[in-house]
Amino acid sequence: MVDKKTSEEILRGMDEAAEKAKDDFNTLPEETRKLAAAWVRKWYLKAGYKRLGRFLVAYAKSYEAEQPKD
Repeated sequence: MVDKKTSEEILRGMDEAAEKAKDDFNTLPEETRKLAAAWVRKWYLKAGYKRLGRFLVAYAKSYEAEQPKD
């Protein structure tokens, strides 16, 4: 388990890295930013749909297990 101090250091480091990435992103040419943003949207939606699919499969299995057998 991660102690509170280590957890805070990790979160601070993540915030700093996110700020650096945002600054770096803003220095890219506009066309490159558009392409990168489109790729991220596509990837994020795909990952979201996969998670939703796994959730629905797990829910269906648990629902079926709770139903009385005839």
